[in-house]
Amino acid sequence: MIHFFLTFGKDAADSPFGQALKDMRVEHRVFSDRISLRYHYRIWLLLVGWPRLGLFALKSAWRSLHSSPRPDAVVVSSHLEVLVFALMRRLLLRRKPHIYLLGFIYTRRNNPLLENLRRLYFRFVFSLTDGIICFSGLEIERYRVLFPGAQDKFRHIPYGLYIHGYEEHARRSGEDEGEHVFSAGRSGRDYRTLFEAFGRMDHPLHVVCDSEAALSGCATSPNIAVLRDCYDECYVEELRRASVVAVPLAVSDISAGQMVLVQAMAYRKPLVVTETPTISDYLVDGCNALLVPRGDADAMRRAIERLLEDRELASRLADNAFESYETKHCMRAYVGNIVNAVNLSEQAS
Repeated sequence: MIHFFLTFGKDAADSPFGQALKDMRVEHRVFSDRISLRYHYRIWLLLVGWPRLGLFALKSAWRSLHSSPRPDAVVVSSHLEVLVFALMRRLLLRRKPHIYLLGFIYTRRNNPLLENLRRLYFRFVFSLTDGIICFSGLEIERYRVLFPGAQDKFRHIPYGLYIHGYEEHARRSGEDEGEHVFSAGRSGRDYRTLFEAFGRMDHPLHVVCDSEAALSGCATSPNIAVLRDCYDECYVEELRRASVVAVPLAVSDISAGQMVLVQAMAYRKPLVVTETPTISDYLVDGCNALLVPRGDADAMRRAIERLLEDRELASRLADNAFESYETKHCMRAYVGNIVNAVNLSEQAS
């Protein structure tokens, strides 16, 4: 029996995630709520976002640990939930369930003292878990060095997600495309290079980003539109009408950009992405995307112009990307990979 703590909706048991679990005949239970950690200012996260998440974790842990039958494992998505569940497990004198942390990403800090404190903190968090699931193979090797006490707990699976109506959008790809190139995201982005590339082009670029830090130092241009308040249906519409999706990355040692590139795959969009070791788990240059060197604005510009001019190439890459989504990154595949990672860890323990 596996219990899942999900924060993307109140009725997640009937969501595509829950349906995939039912189709796989996995013995499970889902505890869910809609807990948004989207913020403009970090103070909101500290005063509102994390307290809401903590309260959700506390209620879910209580219900999970008092359920019958009791779970063998729980899957959570944040270190805060690990702490809350481990505390409740200790207070109720339970040995099980085992705790699995899904989607862990560790970002280094420049301040040595802060970096050392964060490592100590996560070493403690990991001591409470039985498995940590990450979204790139490179991260696994890196974390095994950073956290040697937990090196046997790390597992790698491809990131996946469900997009409502993606089949219909993918089938109609090309029929209702606009002219703009689309880019989105805030973590690990290299918008400076992307903006430099479009400063030498006339083609329109739409960037969905609400982070001032991510856009710091970018040279604006009349053909570049930054959409700071574009979410949900607005976001989907921007992606759906894009002719090309660009994902410029500034980091090479952590997962970044997977959500946007997987969304682009599902919508059958041609991709231009910065080549990094973590991206090699998802894309192959010339097969399902064009990959460019990090920080190379000329290479980024040439790749985008190539796809805008050679629609046959763009269509072939987009078709291959869509196939990759359906076989490796759709909700069915994603849920299956999570369950397999948990089961493997359970068998090893």
